[in-house]
Amino acid sequence: MRLIERAPNLDHLQSLLREAANGNGRVVLLEGEAGAGKSSLAAAFAGAVPEGTRVLSGACENFGTAEPLGPWRDIARQARWTLTRASSGNWITLFSEVLDLLTEALQPTLLVIEDIHWADDATLNLIRYIGRRIRHTCLLLVATARNDDTPGQTRLRRLLADIPPAHWLRITVPPLSKAAVLELADRKGLDGEAIFSATGGNAYFVSELVDCAGSDCLPPLSRDHLPTTIRDAVLARADILDEADREALWAASTSPDAFASELIEAICGSDARASLEACTACGLLMPASNGPGGNLFMFRHEIARQAVEQSLPPLRRRALHEKALAYFRNRAEASVARMVHHANEAQDMSAISELAPKAAAEAGRLGAHRQAMRHYELALVHAGELSDAKRACLYEGYAFECHLTGQMERAIAAQTSALALYRALGDIRHVGDNLRWLSRLSYLAGDRKGADAFGREAVEVLEQAASPAELAMGYSNLSQLGMLAGDAETATLYGERAIALMTSDDIARPEVLCHALNNVGTAICWREPERARQTLDQALAIALDHGFQEHAARAFTNRAWVEIQLHAVDAAENVLARGIAYCIEHDLDTWRDYMRGELAELLTFLGRWEEAAAAAQAVVDNQNAPALSRYPSLVALATLRTRRGETSGELLQEMAKFLENTFEFQRLSAHAALVAERAWLGLCDREEALAGLRQAASLCSDDAAGSMIGFWAHILDETGLAPEDSSGDAAVIAMLNGRWQEAADIWTDRRAPYLAALALLDGDNDALYRALTTLEALGATAVITHVKDLIRRRSGRLATRGPRASTQANAAGLTTREMDVLRLIDEGRSNAEIGARLFVSAKTVDHHISSILAKLSAKSRGQAAAEGRRLGLLG
Repeated sequence: MRLIERAPNLDHLQSLLREAANGNGRVVLLEGEAGAGKSSLAAAFAGAVPEGTRVLSGACENFGTAEPLGPWRDIARQARWTLTRASSGNWITLFSEVLDLLTEALQPTLLVIEDIHWADDATLNLIRYIGRRIRHTCLLLVATARNDDTPGQTRLRRLLADIPPAHWLRITVPPLSKAAVLELADRKGLDGEAIFSATGGNAYFVSELVDCAGSDCLPPLSRDHLPTTIRDAVLARADILDEADREALWAASTSPDAFASELIEAICGSDARASLEACTACGLLMPASNGPGGNLFMFRHEIARQAVEQSLPPLRRRALHEKALAYFRNRAEASVARMVHHANEAQDMSAISELAPKAAAEAGRLGAHRQAMRHYELALVHAGELSDAKRACLYEGYAFECHLTGQMERAIAAQTSALALYRALGDIRHVGDNLRWLSRLSYLAGDRKGADAFGREAVEVLEQAASPAELAMGYSNLSQLGMLAGDAETATLYGERAIALMTSDDIARPEVLCHALNNVGTAICWREPERARQTLDQALAIALDHGFQEHAARAFTNRAWVEIQLHAVDAAENVLARGIAYCIEHDLDTWRDYMRGELAELLTFLGRWEEAAAAAQAVVDNQNAPALSRYPSLVALATLRTRRGETSGELLQEMAKFLENTFEFQRLSAHAALVAERAWLGLCDREEALAGLRQAASLCSDDAAGSMIGFWAHILDETGLAPEDSSGDAAVIAMLNGRWQEAADIWTDRRAPYLAALALLDGDNDALYRALTTLEALGATAVITHVKDLIRRRSGRLATRGPRASTQANAAGLTTREMDVLRLIDEGRSNAEIGARLFVSAKTVDHHISSILAKLSAKSRGQAAAEGRRLGLLG
């Protein structure tokens, strides 16, 4: 059937290809329901490209578990590429090589990838990698996908969210209109109304019914099941084939992707090639465009393949899969994932036990962690005949992949099963290591008590096991727990024990060294900030050099946290951007979500509340995210809603539930600060809030870290929780000692407008009105109401506001800080010198100078100083 009602789509695609030829590449998602005609449209477009355009194509497989990088293997075969960097085991290097090959010589290139809703994670990662870099290439990447509400569609939305909006667009392939269906049906003398009612305009269903159906009485279409009419239509085509040709078609139906004629010949005999040609002639099969010499075939429609396969008796289907498995076992280049598919359909337990773990390991290595999970699940279902040691290894691998994808309950259950098997075997080394892993998993699930108990038991066991590498990791785990609890002494003690073991001459375990350095670097943040940064950078470098994905994600997370605590906001934002991008590309959802929460907290601090709310909401909406990963986003979103006067009860309940088993300063202090702020606003009990502040303070070993406890206690008019002058945060110390303007200036220099406004509340009426202006700009509705009440209590009324007194008295309207900067400009000081003198950043100085130039109508620093003297502002 010719294409109908697709001219606008073709025109759009052709215009995009012209733009790509001019160096403006794009990713196009050609989207529609199954059978909408996406593949036909893509094929028609690919067949009409201008001369000189290179066309490459690949297809994703509908295996139970997809083959990692399946379509890219098709493309490499078609283009006759030899991927020289693939052997390194570093997929980023491989992705870079693929992009280089696609964009070489600036040749206009159309790349078509079919059915990415079936794509493995590694394939999606490569599309994501290309999509981020495609804008200035001559490449047009067209990917077809179903738009039904499936897990695959959810993954596609996440993929597109990680590609810059300017780099991609969606083209929807709609169902055929009723008029079009009536026209097509009328040509064959069929009942168009009945066909449209049955198909809803689905192009494939319509074409099959128009070509094959002769009945005027068609049942309605269900999107969840293959309709009898469609199945009958497909099988009617098969019925015109002779017996040998049908045998070949049945054998072909066991392959969800393109297959070689040699496969069918191995199953059906040497004459199978002729049968495949017959199946192609009747419209069920088609040559696969990516086959050298036309040696590959595939079903024209996946639904047709399913109809044929489902028509086979179970024993016959199983026998065909057995033959397919035997064929691939004798081919060195065969995909392990494909063999697992055939082994599973053939119910070959021995083959599944052998091949599924290999497929899982390959998928995990390529970053396709969800595919690795499914392979492990299949292996475990058929692991009854394996030894306890082999089953324990499967559980360990499955637990690791589950934890990387945020499936923490499954991870803990699998790790517990592995531990039980190792206990039964008396394998002390593995018992200790599994206890250590359970400690980590328990922590990620929000069970601090369990994490501590498992961690201590792990070290006790490993100290008896003569296993230095595992013992070092046990020490490092205790170091991590100490660091997370704000116990720098414990973190440093055990971290340095681990480092000492790992730097001896006879042990080479860089991942353990990386883990320990990460803990120690974070723990010493307050006491030795520069050493902390250097140590964390060392940990990150080790992780990136060795491809330790989780260690790298953790190093990014902790490095960002350190910069946030030290108020180095530009550095923090940079690290978070790099870290989140890394986690997205490596499918590390747990760490990605945690860092998005950190970003939300940072944006809240910076007064960028709309961005903060969006970042936090994206994590909170993902109910599958582990409790720990959700916590920073819960804090940020509940804080914002509190300040805006919005409801946050569910968020607060989830935070409280998380804290039931968590006794860490980092978590408790954030919750205590939020409750204190709510008590200040009259939303909860003051004594309850003070109790929370005291509990958090009792867990803090550094005055600088605990300064915000003193800050919120001061807001509640409570003394006794303040840090010492010598080591507390400068802004908090200034505020507690009555130097409210100094405190506000420090918070302003740190680009923290909300905290600067709160500091001003200790000042005079002018300061209160300045605070109110800032709060209004932020949209802090609940706080604004509270401050207005405060003003009324102090002065009896709320005045109509004008400029602050100090600004109003200034002939040019300069603020006090701007006058300080102007005086230093007049002295000939550089920006760096001004920043050092006023204890502010160079960027803050730039902001002040821009404001001064605008207010004085000056074009240079010299003109500003001259105008200041003319106005009598400078002595």
